[in-house]
Amino acid sequence: MEKRELIELQLSEVEMLQSMFPNEEFCMDDLSVISEARNIVECDDHDDDHELEVEGLLAEFRQITFTIKIKIEEPQCDLQVICLLPERYPQDVPEVLVRSETPLFSRQQQKRLNDDVAEHILSLDRGELCIGEAIQWIRENTYKYVEPPSPSKDKSVSNKNMSKKTKEDDTFTRLWIHSHHIYSKFKRRDILDWGTELPVTGFCLPGKPGIICIEGEKSFAEEFWNRLRRMNWKKISCKHREDVPLCDGKGQSTSTSDLRRFSGFEEKEFAVSSGRDYHMDLGMFFKFLEEHNCGSVFKILLGVDGKVSSKAD
Repeated sequence: MEKRELIELQLSEVEMLQSMFPNEEFCMDDLSVISEARNIVECDDHDDDHELEVEGLLAEFRQITFTIKIKIEEPQCDLQVICLLPERYPQDVPEVLVRSETPLFSRQQQKRLNDDVAEHILSLDRGELCIGEAIQWIRENTYKYVEPPSPSKDKSVSNKNMSKKTKEDDTFTRLWIHSHHIYSKFKRRDILDWGTELPVTGFCLPGKPGIICIEGEKSFAEEFWNRLRRMNWKKISCKHREDVPLCDGKGQSTSTSDLRRFSGFEEKEFAVSSGRDYHMDLGMFFKFLEEHNCGSVFKILLGVDGKVSSKAD
């Protein structure tokens, strides 16, 4: 595709974004660049003099840069999305940087958001206009990068709140989650992060199907499940739930550590096959469950009786 055609595409996207974000929401860094783009697109290059003029304009054409201000409803915050279109955009990847002054975002969270926006843009087809798609992705996913308003991100939160225990804190819960698949590295990273942030144990088995086990005090297990459900899934459900009272009503209590089947929270992989749509070795998965005294849940999760894989020996 010739440079002039690329500039015409860039100009069309800028005009579309200006209509989507009127008033002060869309701000060009240098309006004269748009005038130059229009001159290039509208100039009749069939005439020799005009052809030379177009060549001169193309040689001097500068990068289009602009900022879009967007409001996010959940969480309520204002973002600035800074966009830089390279010379051969949309064949080349644009630079998109998200900034926010809200205290809801730490520097680390903003960096994660920007890294994931860049990764999402890279996943899109080259040659297609993608700024509008990137803006939509930011709108839909910003909530994942907000700092929790409570100190629950620290595992010590369970100790701080001991004096304010609720009935939920008197129950130990184990949830068995079944997803059509878990491939996304973003989801896998978030799941592992939550397993570190919240005082839960269990595991995540990526692939097709995807399996997640969460165990801990009821309030923390349900918080984990609520976060999972807010993600975009083809299909996800809680297939099985185990609730065990921590107090028997006669003054006898049971420690959560005595009820846990797993130590820590980790991602498990069993004989991963190559390619994107990889499947785990379910025989090895069944053996893993049996080793943790959970073999009976295999049929609940997958609808078939478990068999130990020969690879597991």
